[in-house]
Amino acid sequence: MVTPQVSREDHAKFEAFYLSNYKPIYAYVHRRVLQTSDVPDIVSEVFAVAWRRFGDLPASPQDRLWLFGVAQKCLLEHHRRRLHRLRLLSHLAAQPNRIELLDTSVDPQHLRVRAALQELRPFDREVVLLVYWDGLSHAEAACVLGCSVNAVALRIKKAKVRLQVQLDVDSPAASLSSDTSSIPITPKEQLS
Repeated sequence: MVTPQVSREDHAKFEAFYLSNYKPIYAYVHRRVLQTSDVPDIVSEVFAVAWRRFGDLPASPQDRLWLFGVAQKCLLEHHRRRLHRLRLLSHLAAQPNRIELLDTSVDPQHLRVRAALQELRPFDREVVLLVYWDGLSHAEAACVLGCSVNAVALRIKKAKVRLQVQLDVDSPAASLSSDTSSIPITPKEQLS
């Protein structure tokens, strides 16, 4: 946005207006916000509106009341955005974190493996798929997931045990290898 040239006189008037009203506006906003880290941003927004509309500012003492009205509108907008963000996060948290495993085989053993993978907790399933399906090392999977290599190794170990129990397989849990051809699941990208 292009702002018109501002005279030194207007600049000095706004600076005086800002200095005389900053503390009361800051206190007003601070009392009405849950996170104090949001206060400086909201106060800055209030004074940005005041700067843009400085030519429309009423004469003193109405200018102070007008500024409180601007602060109230900025607070309402802040609360609306915060509520919207919380609703969105709540909605996303309620979504099942399912990775779509495509049916690429009608082999009953493959179907059992896919069903068993779907029963794992989302993080455990993701670790297993990254290591055994995508062929990543433990260190690479840890980097993707933002956790330690030890956490990946522990998740893999626990997931193998859970898979073995679910599949009721007599072979040892260590029989899962890093050879991705043994995994009966095909990613969507390989189907095209």
